[in-house]
Amino acid sequence: MNSYGLFILLLSIIAFSNANTLQGTLDLKRLQSILEESLKSKDIAALHYAVKGLKLLNLPIPDLCAEVGAYKYDVKNVEQIFHLTSLSALTSCQNSLTPDILIGPTRTLDKNDATLAEIYYAVYALKALGKGSIMDREDALKNLIQLLKKDDSPANYGYVFALCEHMGCAAWTAAHAEGLLLAADETDSKALHFDGGLPTTSLLLTTITRSYKMLKKPTPLSEEQRYKFAEYLLSRRSVNSAKGAALLLDAALALADDEPTPISIAIKGKKYITSESDSIEFAITDLIGRALKNLKPEEVVAQSGTRLADDVVVLSKQPLSQKANEPTTFVLNLNKIKAQYGLYKIALSAGAKTTNVNVAVLGEIQVGSVEVGIGDVDGTTSPKITTVTYPNKLSEVLQADHLQKVSLKFSVRDKYNKPVLVQQAFVRVGSAQAPDHETIFVAEPDNTKAYKVELNVGSIAKHLNHMSGSYSLTMYLGDSAVSNPIAWPVGDVQFNFGKDANALGEVLSKPRKSYSGALPEISHVFRSPEARPARLVSDVFACACAAPLLLLLVLWARLRINFAHFPFTPSALIFHLALGGSLGLYAVLWLQLSMFEAMRYLLPLALITFLSGHRLLRRLVQDKTAAR
Repeated sequence: MNSYGLFILLLSIIAFSNANTLQGTLDLKRLQSILEESLKSKDIAALHYAVKGLKLLNLPIPDLCAEVGAYKYDVKNVEQIFHLTSLSALTSCQNSLTPDILIGPTRTLDKNDATLAEIYYAVYALKALGKGSIMDREDALKNLIQLLKKDDSPANYGYVFALCEHMGCAAWTAAHAEGLLLAADETDSKALHFDGGLPTTSLLLTTITRSYKMLKKPTPLSEEQRYKFAEYLLSRRSVNSAKGAALLLDAALALADDEPTPISIAIKGKKYITSESDSIEFAITDLIGRALKNLKPEEVVAQSGTRLADDVVVLSKQPLSQKANEPTTFVLNLNKIKAQYGLYKIALSAGAKTTNVNVAVLGEIQVGSVEVGIGDVDGTTSPKITTVTYPNKLSEVLQADHLQKVSLKFSVRDKYNKPVLVQQAFVRVGSAQAPDHETIFVAEPDNTKAYKVELNVGSIAKHLNHMSGSYSLTMYLGDSAVSNPIAWPVGDVQFNFGKDANALGEVLSKPRKSYSGALPEISHVFRSPEARPARLVSDVFACACAAPLLLLLVLWARLRINFAHFPFTPSALIFHLALGGSLGLYAVLWLQLSMFEAMRYLLPLALITFLSGHRLLRRLVQDKTAAR
């Protein structure tokens, strides 16, 4: 148990809190191995991306002219021709291609219904063959804009940006790049990417940065956008294809070469110190692991160090030293605090960037002795105390029945014999005969930092299935800042859980009933519905509700409707139509509408009825006054 391997989970406590620093870089060795393995592929696209990725890493490229010349391609497949011609350009094997390879790109550019992706493949295939662009820039840009209006996806913007880069209309890219960057999708407020994933994000980042470089202008990427795009690329570092590796490298290089470059501050190697080792190494690099151009060694400083347990500041303004022959590695010496084990928060700055990292100072713990006491639960008699020292074991098996309790009292000390508290202090009660019969108790410290745990034998019986017998007591002590966690078998105790208990190893007197086959069917009877009233009662009630309407119709029939004085004005017509519409709405509500749907239709009708009725009444008053 005194192994550092048990504390591999210590890695999880290391956390950077500043959102504007990266927590790692791309694994270039892994990407290189993927690219080199893809050189064996028979797929022309995988071969193209493998060579492109190796070129980005400045690695040697094998002679592939034989493969380029022997590849059987489809003259109608412009994407396939794009990969083949691009591969030939990267490997200087254009002479291995036959003249008919121009048929596909030329036909594509002559088509009226070519997509932006096809135009991109065709133009860059011709460029790879040294044919340049056969498109007029002004007319071509107008045509591209018309196609973009039909489908303005980020991927299509990337194709247009790339074509503008080739045709010399980078100013159009600059006019639209900033707005497109603002439309990028955000994930968990940490990463930015474009709809279409890594291929689209890589295409846009590379074309935008290259276009602004051609214009000799700074890119519109804000600092926050740089770091969020970098976080997205880091989240895709587990790609396993040549295409993914090449696109990831292309985008990462575009961000890393664009100033100010995103900075990565990461712990290198071990993430803790001990009494024998008192330094922590940090790697401060750009996104792809290169040294920062404008960072001076004296600008790397540990601004402060705080012990998390009590917020005591233990260091301030301590510079880091650059490791010899390793320009990206900086060493922080923590000799002053190596005797005070625990977790510390270090505020580390590299130039204008600052991030917080938690570092563990590992210390050793020891247990001097444990007092094991057995006494009555009600405390009527003094407990019998037995003392055992670490790492010894109780010389005899203690006896305890269901009317007694077992108590353990101990203290934990560091190597300087000072009492300390640990994050984990447990006592396990278990049986070697029945491994599934166990229970674990937490030891709590008191004001003097002494730990104590009490085991009520009668209460723990249910956790051990009332199996009387010999159980071992094992103490577990550990902490994320402790280098020697302790697992100490203190001794054995014979528990007697009473007359109704079973002995360990015996078959239970009342074995649990087991079922074989289908279980009994579960049936359920719903409550019978209440009796409905007789049909006669329902009809009488309906007639009573309709009586006012029937009475109105009868009175109208006797009085007769007089249209002589009806004001045929717009307000009168609108009022009566709106009123009739409201009455009709009530009928529709009765038949099929819900209350909320009816209210939605009734509100505008009510407003129209109110306004037109008010105007109608005012007109009637005016006519009556004029008649006098």
